[in-house]
Amino acid sequence: MANSSSAYGTVTLIGDWTPAMYHNLNALQATWKSWPYSIDIEGEFAPELRSLSFCGIGRWSFHAHLEALHDSCCEVFEKKPLLAITYMELTGAMERDGGCIEFVYADEEAGSHWISTDAVTLAAKDGRFFIKQSVEKGHEYTWENYLAQDFGGEEQLAELVDNLLKLLTADITKHDAIYGRVEVWAKANSLPHATASRMGEEKTAKFRAAFSDVITDPA
Repeated sequence: MANSSSAYGTVTLIGDWTPAMYHNLNALQATWKSWPYSIDIEGEFAPELRSLSFCGIGRWSFHAHLEALHDSCCEVFEKKPLLAITYMELTGAMERDGGCIEFVYADEEAGSHWISTDAVTLAAKDGRFFIKQSVEKGHEYTWENYLAQDFGGEEQLAELVDNLLKLLTADITKHDAIYGRVEVWAKANSLPHATASRMGEEKTAKFRAAFSDVITDPA
């Protein structure tokens, strides 16, 4: 079973787009929202709205999802044959007029401990989407990078620090005074999505040793 990644960013239409192309893409992208590996675009494309925000779920990575987008569409067409006509009209027009769809996004897969920032351009040929251009940049899976990409890490880090404070069994009145120290330790020693209860005996012992000066119950 594949791990899922979480992506967010923008989708931008490049090149010449006709009213029919806008209509067909909007009809197609309306179905993408409901897929298990989804692309949820905020709004509909129009001449005055050629760039929209989106979030998506990738199979292993969102890039892999875009790479397999044609095959995923074909699976849906078996149940919605009229959508196949929409897709063929759209890809035919994109190939004829040189229209492209550019996804620029940050992607995170917690199970494999990686973050990437990607730019992927979809074009069309022979009635199918294909990746015309792709630029991927991987980032070390640290709290600094995780927070920089704004995956909701502020809330997760605060929860981790609160749980770590409980491990110290320190006087509750001292928690505010050492919160900053614990946050620094958490960033340096714990990956995003880590929880205090899953750190393991070795890391828990390391944490308690680093804060032995504030522990009231050393047992």
